[in-house]
Amino acid sequence: MRVADLLRADGEPVLLFDLSDLPQRAKVTVEYRNGGVGRLEYSVDGTGVFDLAHARSVWWRRPQAPDLTAVSDANNYAFTFNEWQEAINGLWQLIDAPWMNPPAKDEVAGRKALQLKIAAGLGLRIPRTLITTDSGAARSFIAEHGLGRTIYKTFSCTHQIWRETRLVGQGEIDKLDHLRLAPVIFQEYIEAAADLRVTVVGRKIFPAAIYARDTDYPVDFRMSLGQARTEAVELPPLVAEKILALMDRLGLVYGAIDLRRTPEGEYVFLEINTAGEFLFIEQRTGQPIARAVADWLAKPV
Repeated sequence: MRVADLLRADGEPVLLFDLSDLPQRAKVTVEYRNGGVGRLEYSVDGTGVFDLAHARSVWWRRPQAPDLTAVSDANNYAFTFNEWQEAINGLWQLIDAPWMNPPAKDEVAGRKALQLKIAAGLGLRIPRTLITTDSGAARSFIAEHGLGRTIYKTFSCTHQIWRETRLVGQGEIDKLDHLRLAPVIFQEYIEAAADLRVTVVGRKIFPAAIYARDTDYPVDFRMSLGQARTEAVELPPLVAEKILALMDRLGLVYGAIDLRRTPEGEYVFLEINTAGEFLFIEQRTGQPIARAVADWLAKPV
């Protein structure tokens, strides 16, 4: 991990608390003594015991779930999973250190519907958006904007199930009745002179422009990143101010924000990923994002 390597090179102690090591390779212990927390420990087989009460900062980034594959019965699995959730979520509350990002705030901030509301309230332009399980509402929205002018996307992606942002075509129109099974996000398609990935670390902003307009897939730069020119850019001061205000309202220290700059020069907010990738931006632009993360963790501000 790039950030961990930087911290170790600076002489800072680093612990990777990987929840997927639980319960097979790792253990956790909380013990109260004399009315207070006496032990707050995490141990990994063959590595040692770590006192979490001594943590000076914590980076909450894409936590995994405990590995419960040894529990085969469905009812026992559900019970065991819930017990782990209760214990781990309680454990976080006992670590008295600055977080990037606080888990409870991170969870709320990740909700796309809320992001759009807050961004709009701060004066950022957002796309016309419909989130629905109603096929009739979706047909009306698509008809208003037109085929080829409406996109649809998921709330989340995983390595197992990954979906890029797509334009609605006739094939999707024919499948709209399936919306009753799960909600989908529909939005007006925003023409882009450039996509912007704006990485925020504390009060530092690292904006980068990704020029995907002339690539094989301009709808979603993630699909054609290898073809797209990427460069560091500056945000207009008012846009940067609103970005920091968005971070403050969501209670975040770190965030990767996606904007689109229209051919007319307007900036449109799309979403914020509370654990978004940054190394691909750092590698293409030279912006010292990992260094900023490591510096914050060493001396939280």
